[in-house]
Amino acid sequence: MDVIQEFKTTKQLVLHVLEYYPETRNSDNQLYVQAAKLLGAETLDDLNKIKLNMVSIHKLRQQIQNKEHLFEADEEVKEIRKVREKGIRNYMIN
Repeated sequence: MDVIQEFKTTKQLVLHVLEYYPETRNSDNQLYVQAAKLLGAETLDDLNKIKLNMVSIHKLRQQIQNKEHLFEADEEVKEIRKVREKGIRNYMIN
């Protein structure tokens, strides 16, 4: 499967999870776990079998929430993410 097709398919999954599991909007870890469960993962070993990339989940969640303004996180979480992003940016500059 090529990257474009993987992202389209994974994006559909992420959109579904964000819509039907609101608690996942505030946590990439919860988002990843719920997506993995929907793909059939029941154990940690199953994660290797389903080949769901956590970085892809994170990037797609960012795109959906920050650019498309869908299924956004709580205001408190948005502020935490904003401060963290600024801190990372400052670290990378130095």
